Amino acid sequence: MNAEFNLISVIKTLLKWKWHITLLTLLAGIGSIITSVFIMKPYYQSFAIVYPVNQSMGDRGALFGSESVDAEDYYYGSKHDANRIITVATSSTLVQYIINKYDIVSHYDYKGKKYEASNTTEEFMENYQVYKTDKDAIRINLIDTDPNLAAEIVNDVVATIANETTRPIEANKRQLAELFDNQANQKKIALDSLLQVLMSVKPKDELYGLYKSQYDNAMEDFNEMNTLAEQYELASNQKMAGIEIIENAYPAERKLKPVRSKICLATTILGFILACLGALGIEQINDIKDELDK
Repeated sequence: MNAEFNLISVIKTLLKWKWHITLLTLLAGIGSIITSVFIMKPYYQSFAIVYPVNQSMGDRGALFGSESVDAEDYYYGSKHDANRIITVATSSTLVQYIINKYDIVSHYDYKGKKYEASNTTEEFMENYQVYKTDKDAIRINLIDTDPNLAAEIVNDVVATIANETTRPIEANKRQLAELFDNQANQKKIALDSLLQVLMSVKPKDELYGLYKSQYDNAMEDFNEMNTLAEQYELASNQKMAGIEIIENAYPAERKLKPVRSKICLATTILGFILACLGALGIEQINDIKDELDK
């Protein structure tokens, strides 16, 4: 190569090494085809779309109009409802439930290997995403080599979220219903006692007016408490779904990755560039050696 490194000398060098460059480029292309077809596993994507449901719509206040309804209280809930769903979906409890139920350790081929639990969890979390879309829906997404397994897991996650988001709310509503029912029963017992006392006194007796007033007040208190108990009982029987499923997960027909055409094209181009740089580098080294030998 000439001492002055210019475009003409580069072209001359590439033409000199053209068969080597061609061979290396072909090898890179063939290697990428073999790798992408026979070594790299195909991955499929399954996802579900859900919306959070406003759980307060089933509360006593919303049902009987004793509480004002805020403008933000709508059917699909608020950002807090959405955040609750994301928190449940990404919780370690749910993730470990899925890993154990579907034996993801064996599926990822970590069984019996060092750090099998942590490696399995890390890889699963790389393939599993839960996030809010631009339409404020929640997308639950899973990438896996088995399209049927991916869809089954996503649908199981959706079912678990639906149960976990409603279970504590339903339990709280049941506790309130039982609390007010107990209080109503206690007031009924007190009312019956006052009635017995009132019936034991003659209307003309001086104490009759006092007992009658106490009985009327106790009756009013009982009626109010009994009404609350009935309302809370009805509210506890309202089964509000925690989420509304817009789209269930289904097995993907087409793989998500790898995109073999892009991999082969990129690898072939990279192989060509490296082959050209290698030829130029070897020629430059040879020129330097020739100058040193003079």
